[in-house]
Amino acid sequence: FDSDFAQRYISSLIAKPFVILTGNSGTGKTRIAKQISQYLEKDVDGKRNWLIVPVGADWTDNTKMLGFYNPLEERYVSTPTLDFILQASENVSIPHFLILDEMNLSHVERYFSDFLSAMESDEEIPLYKKPVQKGDTEDSKDVIPEKIRLPKNLFVTGTVNIDETTYMFSSKVLDRSNVVEFKPKKDDVLKLMTGATDVNKVETAEGFAVLASEIRNGVCNVDADVLGQVKLFLDGIYDELQESGFEFAYRTVKEIRQYFAAACELQKEGFSLTRTMDEQIVQKILPKIYGDRKQIGELLNTLETKCKNGVGESSEEMTLSLKKIEQMKKRLDKYQYASFM
Repeated sequence: FDSDFAQRYISSLIAKPFVILTGNSGTGKTRIAKQISQYLEKDVDGKRNWLIVPVGADWTDNTKMLGFYNPLEERYVSTPTLDFILQASENVSIPHFLILDEMNLSHVERYFSDFLSAMESDEEIPLYKKPVQKGDTEDSKDVIPEKIRLPKNLFVTGTVNIDETTYMFSSKVLDRSNVVEFKPKKDDVLKLMTGATDVNKVETAEGFAVLASEIRNGVCNVDADVLGQVKLFLDGIYDELQESGFEFAYRTVKEIRQYFAAACELQKEGFSLTRTMDEQIVQKILPKIYGDRKQIGELLNTLETKCKNGVGESSEEMTLSLKKIEQMKKRLDKYQYASFM
């Protein structure tokens, strides 16, 4: 897990508990999300602390995620996802990883809007209006609560493919996540032919949850001068983004700061201002940019220049962002329209 992609993914999870993994079908997005979950696997009363849930095209509301009250049977019909959330709520020191596989087979807002809102507001999600229980007594531990609050130790990853069977994400969804694009190199792909893929369990799960909690509560050990350089860079691109209608707000800045804090803790002496800024441009800024040449042509040129000049006193280029901008510009030339995915 010392690859750049794995470090970006882990830093993103620590900074914000919702990450979107995108890339071509079959590239291994779900596999690497599963492997990192296995790496941090803990036994919770005989159950694992990670869950893969395949999203279906028929997910038109939140009942597939959170269940529903059946008036005929006079009971609440739960789901594996809801049971998993309740398990996480009862074991707050252990991180729980929920992987929504092929998340955009249905409109994400239709079944995930409650999650998006609760992640930001920390408000409870109502499930039903009157007490309903699975067991025979009020004291049963299996009673489904009337409301749930998303636990801080719940980390959600959505894997997405972009083709004719899927739906695009709205700005509301993209703004609330880090978007990490996975494009494995040829050698890494072919290595699977002869290499082992088993992952050993280690005793680091609790530390992961503690670090994530601290960073989201404001702990940031990044040097003040570094954060100042980040601020100057963001200030330098804000006007161009605003003119095209893609400006960022408080949430984006807060989450970029949290990502820097996570990267600093994980990479230690290897922490790089340019690399981390590059990752946030390609994960938080570029995913929200889309349109025709009139809308984004000049904006992409401006961002390309900024990324070539680097951040702060460094003249080092931001290679991830430049590569993605080049891809978007080629699509713009060919189709007269371009988007991140």
